[in-house]
Amino acid sequence: VLSPYEANENSDWYTGTANAIYQNIRYIDSFNPEYVLILGGDHIYKMDYQVMLDYHKANNADVTMAAMPVPIEEASRFGVLITDDTGRITDFEEKPAHPRSNLASMGIYIFTWSVLREALITNKDIPNCDFGMHVIPYCHKRGDRVFCYEFNGYWKDVGTISSLWEANMEVLDPEHSGIDIFDENWKIYSRNSGMTGHKIGSNAVVENSMITDGCRIDGSIKHSILFSGVKVEKGAKIEDAVVMGKTVIKAGAVVEHCIVAENVVIGENAVVGSMPKGEEHGVATIGSGITIGKGAKIGPNAMVNKNVEDGEEQW
Repeated sequence: VLSPYEANENSDWYTGTANAIYQNIRYIDSFNPEYVLILGGDHIYKMDYQVMLDYHKANNADVTMAAMPVPIEEASRFGVLITDDTGRITDFEEKPAHPRSNLASMGIYIFTWSVLREALITNKDIPNCDFGMHVIPYCHKRGDRVFCYEFNGYWKDVGTISSLWEANMEVLDPEHSGIDIFDENWKIYSRNSGMTGHKIGSNAVVENSMITDGCRIDGSIKHSILFSGVKVEKGAKIEDAVVMGKTVIKAGAVVEHCIVAENVVIGENAVVGSMPKGEEHGVATIGSGITIGKGAKIGPNAMVNKNVEDGEEQW
């Protein structure tokens, strides 16, 4: 982990994705690499990078951008690639109002290091220097060989609350939309919590959910993910929710369509979030260490970052 201070004694914080790499040029140079792989930190996917690297080499590319098809009506949310018949990128549009392609950039790049190094140094004085906004257009404009590697697997950008919630829900339905964490040919290993196994009470209900070590379940859990050490008391109901570690859901509480952070206490008969009825609404969120009082009501769009008193309402 290369913090900004380790890269620069003046403690100049990273101001953009490309600036972060620029500040670590000396570190990368110490390995004398031929290629550099750039990855986003807020994406969920499974990809064999060797296949992408082989594609980069086969095309004698200077830059290879991973992209995947998205519905054309959603393409304006992404950087969109225009390619020729060989896969070479002929144009690149950042979040266009009227996209000419449905190939969306995934923010995954392979650069030939000499090409990237020169581009970073040339663009070092650009404020908030970014790969998608500055480095890629620079390489394309000067005539570098920039290619598109089309990816057709699962990929999710979880840079927003709603997309993080959606990604967790999709884990519960891998056959239709999500990532398959039960794939024996590509296992995903998690950190061991060190807690004892989970315990499901005799009157508990658990349907299509993931329950982690240390959980104690005496209520109803449907289509939800519970992290380690969550306690759900009798009469409590959780549905379409993500509940993080060591949170306690008291008797009679209802938690729906929301994300609850770690070490939260949701009081007796409190209501957090609600199921969508007829129209879409946001995902309710409860911050770490928060206490929701007895009988309190938290609306479907609420973002709670301080304790809520008994009977209080937040929308």
